[in-house]
Amino acid sequence: MSKAALIVNARSHEVSRKGSRLEDVARRREVPLVRFDALAAFEAQIADLLETGHDTFLIEGGDGTVLATLTACYNHAPRSFHALRFALLPGGSTNLAHEKLGLKHPDIERIEALITAVESGETPAGKVVTHPALVVERDTTDRSQVGFLLSSGSLARGMDHVQNHMFGEGSRGTPAILKSFLRLAARPRHYLAADGKPLLRPEHFKLEAPAAPIKTGAHAFSLASTLDSLSLGLSPFWGEGSGPIHFTYAPWPPEKLRRAILRSATHSNPQALESSGYRSLNTEALSMIVDGPLMLDGELLQLDQTSSVRIRTTEKVAWLR
Repeated sequence: MSKAALIVNARSHEVSRKGSRLEDVARRREVPLVRFDALAAFEAQIADLLETGHDTFLIEGGDGTVLATLTACYNHAPRSFHALRFALLPGGSTNLAHEKLGLKHPDIERIEALITAVESGETPAGKVVTHPALVVERDTTDRSQVGFLLSSGSLARGMDHVQNHMFGEGSRGTPAILKSFLRLAARPRHYLAADGKPLLRPEHFKLEAPAAPIKTGAHAFSLASTLDSLSLGLSPFWGEGSGPIHFTYAPWPPEKLRRAILRSATHSNPQALESSGYRSLNTEALSMIVDGPLMLDGELLQLDQTSSVRIRTTEKVAWLR
């Protein structure tokens, strides 16, 4: 018999403004509710739920909340991770995971019907899709991170700056992100990081596997994802091959950066960027050395340090839609 559990991040942007639907559901029926607050306590609660047979998790929050939940589930039981099911509700400043894999029309009646189906052992009504997530491993920690979008270099540094220094009070979500990145793109040398150096600057990069025409040395940024497109209509992946990991690399200096962004947004012949050093490929796994920032699903994994990074995927997991 399957068992459902609810996960809420009350500090997520939309949840803090509009309230939580899952908390309303928890007040109406006996379903375990976990509030994402202190990470250690949160992971212990997730472990307890897994040990007591809970295999379906409804998550209300942003991409960081989804990242924390997937990571906690995977690290507790990596071999049985594929047997879990997830339903995503939007609630944060960024909701890429929900946009691509989330529960459609997540009103309270739909949520309660889904829980009833889970508890009765039925297949929940509606669409179920299967899709893998990224597994990111670094030599600086023995802990795997599980999410959907990994960025390095100036892109990771810039996103961290946007989140912490460019969002105004109450100004979050996709429009605010777009406005902030347009400001960065318009005056890239105007914005400085906390160390007083430019946000857009070279970071050392070495791709160890797979073999690809990517030079070792300074790079502007890279992106890796199991999703074939991102928010804001961006589609920065054009590589050939059938691997589940889509990877794109931007050289230093990032020539024709504005044109690259425009091609990504309009899907207009991105292969033409390769003449300026941009590269894209699909692969089963990646191994690279990065000197500088790394960000996964909006959460900074590291800032100014060097690490060996290995990227693979989980098995396909069920997402209730």
